[in-house]
Amino acid sequence: MITLGESRGVRVRSREASSAPPVADRARGLRGWWLDRSLRTKGLIVFTLPLIALMGITAANLLLQHDESNERSVSTAARTLADTANQLLLDMMNAETGVRGYATTRDPIFLDPYNLTLTRIGTERRSLREAAVVEGTVREQQRLDATVDKALLQLAQLRSAIRHGTRIRSLRPALVNQRKTMDLLRGQIASLSDQPNDLVAIAHNKITALQTRIELLDAAGLALGLLAGLAGIALFTSGIARRVGLNAENARRLGEGRPLEPMTYAGDEIGRLAESHLRAEKLLASRTEELTTARDEAMTATQAKNSFLSSTSHELRTPLNSILGFTQLLQMSEQNDEDSDALERILGAGRHLLALINELIDIARIESGDLSLSVEPVLVGPVIEESSQLMAPIAAERSIRIIQDCPRPVLAIHADRQRLSQVLVNLISNATKYNHRGGTITIACREEGADHASIVVSDTGPGISAENIERIFVPFERLGAEQTTVEGTGIGLPLARALTEAMGGRLTASSVPGQGSAFTVTLPRAPDLVQLPAPGLAPVSPTAGPRAPAGASIGVLYVEDNPANVELVTRFLRGKPNIRLRSEASGRAGIESATRDVPDIILLDLHLPDMHGDQVLSELRAEPATAAIPVIVLSADASHGVIRRLLASGALAYLTKPIELAELGTLLDTFAAARAQDQQLQPAIRIVPA
Repeated sequence: MITLGESRGVRVRSREASSAPPVADRARGLRGWWLDRSLRTKGLIVFTLPLIALMGITAANLLLQHDESNERSVSTAARTLADTANQLLLDMMNAETGVRGYATTRDPIFLDPYNLTLTRIGTERRSLREAAVVEGTVREQQRLDATVDKALLQLAQLRSAIRHGTRIRSLRPALVNQRKTMDLLRGQIASLSDQPNDLVAIAHNKITALQTRIELLDAAGLALGLLAGLAGIALFTSGIARRVGLNAENARRLGEGRPLEPMTYAGDEIGRLAESHLRAEKLLASRTEELTTARDEAMTATQAKNSFLSSTSHELRTPLNSILGFTQLLQMSEQNDEDSDALERILGAGRHLLALINELIDIARIESGDLSLSVEPVLVGPVIEESSQLMAPIAAERSIRIIQDCPRPVLAIHADRQRLSQVLVNLISNATKYNHRGGTITIACREEGADHASIVVSDTGPGISAENIERIFVPFERLGAEQTTVEGTGIGLPLARALTEAMGGRLTASSVPGQGSAFTVTLPRAPDLVQLPAPGLAPVSPTAGPRAPAGASIGVLYVEDNPANVELVTRFLRGKPNIRLRSEASGRAGIESATRDVPDIILLDLHLPDMHGDQVLSELRAEPATAAIPVIVLSADASHGVIRRLLASGALAYLTKPIELAELGTLLDTFAAARAQDQQLQPAIRIVPA
């Protein structure tokens, strides 16, 4: 629960959060333009910059490579032309040498180079023509081709002449002409090869230059790509990643209720998210303030409700005290059967009304968290037996049997014994009211593993449908039973579940329509306990009234402002000649009377007209003459906090109204007996629960 100081702290933090600027001023220039772009645009820019650089470098590289390829093609074609011409010249020279050798030696073997040239010359001449077309030297090639034809013709004529036996001296003119033709051929081939060789040299220089440019372009492209990548990373980091991180941090701060970190204003999605965080912070601060106000109002209402419950408890119990008290007095006198039955009905109705008041107050205490419990190891068997005995007379009126089935007498659970008994009484009462006449109620206990144990209260009633099984635990929900003769308010089962859960357990229900219902109370298991025999108690007869030991005489001062309550106690004590009763109607008069006359025991009401009873008790304890006088509080205030406070302040006992006269008589008789024996009354007096 948040305290008032914490709520003020929440409001302070809320005001701080709402006043802190969530965004800084708008950025200007290129950075402002960049921040206002959408994330899609930023992403495209961040992706496009390196891509454009890559595409530019690639295009330039491709163009240079294309130029290099062209130059290589030109160089290759020129080299092909020169190589083909040179090969043609070499073959023609070999053919000439072979024919001259044949002319000198007349040995046909010298004609082998000539014959080889004839087989290859056609291919070489075609290749030369194709290369000439490529290089644009067709005219030079045609002149060269004519010279080749002339040289071949001359060589053929020489070979024929030699074959027919022409003497060498007669062949000299032809050989001279042949040499001149070959010299012409050499000149033409040299002229034809000069231009391709020049082209090859030029192309080589261009290729070398292009390769250098390509290498430089590759290096520039790498550098440019690196710069573009770094620029993209910088743009992504400054425009997206860093601001996303700030938004994540602000989201965490928003969840923790801390002020937001300032962010630069931007018109993109991240900027809109930052503005959403701002609006959420303002809304959260507003809602927190509203919730704080609502919580303070709820706490005020809870305090008012608690005060109302305390007041209501007192106001309802006070008239019930007179009703039940005077009824008990009438029971102590002689009556006929009809009057005795009427008194029993009055007493039963009054006690039923008191039980309803107690249940309503318990429900309210549970809801407000003001229910006090004393959880300790409790034997299951004795609680089942006591609850069964308490409800046995009511069950007997409808001929309903209560069967106890708890085979483990040492089985123990962690519970508040009084509240566990209250839960079982409610469950048995419910099983009795909604059972058939002559039916059966079974109360069984069983182990639920090593950590839990359960108590099951089952009946043979009409059962509950599946859709209504949880509605029975809704306060004041009776599933139409209010239209029948079955009495009830619909708070017994909700109270039983709330008390069970307050003790750390659970209460569940199961039912088979037409066969009955079962309610299971499951609580944490305690180590097994051995039941010790309880000391014998002498029953008190309410009709006979309490009897003090002979010779004991005590003076009783009753501080009470309600004349009916004073009259009730006065009439009750008339039959006790050993008790002298005086009464005072205010706290101050009671203190003065106690100081003056020093009674043996004081009966004290809390709600007095001039001062509260705990102040009276405090002043009595502070005065030496009255400090040792035992004080029994008689009050309609059944709040556990008040009871604990008064007992801690020195009260001997605390009896809640309506008072059980028999119990009051037992207390006074016990005190009188102790006084007669000159013994001090022990402080272990049982407190009657609310």
